[in-house]
Amino acid sequence: MLNQSELDQIASSIFSPYYLDKVRSIERDGLKFVQYTSAEAAANIIKGGEVWLRNSQCMNDYSEITHGTNCLVNAFTAEQQGLAFQVLLESIFPGIVKEFTHIFDSWLPSFRQSTYIACVSEHPPEEDKYGRLSMWRAYGGNRPVALVLNIEPFLADTDIFNAYTSPVAYLDPDRFKDEFSGLSNRVKENEKVIQQLGRNNVINYLFKTFKNSVSCVKHPGFQEEREWRVVYNPDHKSSEHVTSSIEIIDGVPQEIHKIPLKDIPEGNFFGASVPDFVEKIIIGPSDQQAVLAGTFAKLLQSTGCKDPFSKIQISGIPLRE
Repeated sequence: MLNQSELDQIASSIFSPYYLDKVRSIERDGLKFVQYTSAEAAANIIKGGEVWLRNSQCMNDYSEITHGTNCLVNAFTAEQQGLAFQVLLESIFPGIVKEFTHIFDSWLPSFRQSTYIACVSEHPPEEDKYGRLSMWRAYGGNRPVALVLNIEPFLADTDIFNAYTSPVAYLDPDRFKDEFSGLSNRVKENEKVIQQLGRNNVINYLFKTFKNSVSCVKHPGFQEEREWRVVYNPDHKSSEHVTSSIEIIDGVPQEIHKIPLKDIPEGNFFGASVPDFVEKIIIGPSDQQAVLAGTFAKLLQSTGCKDPFSKIQISGIPLRE
């Protein structure tokens, strides 16, 4: 019999191999996270000491949540992939498919309507000087800024926010079916482990996997963004550490949720105060780069950053509007 730690490790490799691979790539390639945004939004993050999570329905990709949901439904009901997976599960825990689908389907409307997301992108060392041209074009408007962020808070082993960080998978329906077949194969190869996990734990792992598929699968056309997401659904699990307010963004009044940028030692959450969290600010192509550089240095200094100018980088990309 495996102990609980061994069970959890194997279960993660069965249900979340993509996440594990992406974490390993971060460590191997020395990646950071970066948020490309407007100078106004970046200033608000620093001044307010908080990260805003917006409703997925307000994101720039109109197919948010819908694309992942469609891929999941198509795969789960496909004869070669989904139905075979259902038969496999039933052979291990009779009646589990009906029980699980009832639970998940009851939550699906909430995942569609009340999922709040903060988006960041992988930031390789070779982009540290200029940033990424495609992201400058897509985000931040006429005064774009890139916040290069400490990765530690994103990957912290904590549940104080009842939110989770996940890489986005860029899949079309056919590729998603292939990934679903992989899940089925891993369950079959580790059937004894699945049995030892027990029915309720398997349902919980499936729930997390399906929820992540809905929230973190995007069209392959967005692949160059290399996105990770912080995902929060207060209907499912809320946190006293996450506050909310109504804000007007691009003329749209909307509810947003806020994660504070401060260390919470009792929750094993470190590296989140602004001086530690913001490792560098790349001032994107615009006609006000010098002004923005000086302004952001002062903003960082106001948070206790001792050498703010060392964190300011002006992108030399000669981008024209």
